[in-house]
Amino acid sequence: MDEEPPPGVLDRGWRAKGGRTYHNDPACEWLRKGQNRLRLIGKDTPEVVPVRWADVSPGQLQPCDYCCAPAWLERHGGAQPADKPCLVLSDDEWWVGTLVWEEARRPDGLWWATVTYRKHGHVVTEVRSQHDIRAR
Repeated sequence: MDEEPPPGVLDRGWRAKGGRTYHNDPACEWLRKGQNRLRLIGKDTPEVVPVRWADVSPGQLQPCDYCCAPAWLERHGGAQPADKPCLVLSDDEWWVGTLVWEEARRPDGLWWATVTYRKHGHVVTEVRSQHDIRAR
């Protein structure tokens, strides 16, 4: 296992379960496009889960060409987006979690964030709108 990530790759990142790509950003545009493409063809979308580069076996994951590029790191200050504490509404219950907001509102006028929370013993990572999130 590589201890040191390649240029443009942060120590902590994200991947779709079963996916082959390592992302610096859980809200990566290319990751979202891949998830949307699966939805359009009627397939289930895998959960987006946190991963450490040090835990990735050689050849297991490829860095994303979009969010694992040195230019992306430069635009984002070279740091991991800070997770903020929040509550997430799921199945009519509020769950304790963290979020990372997207950089801008979407065309629907809403703010969206990647949220990570524990529900019934399982870690869940999803993209949710401002309507399903509260400050903690």
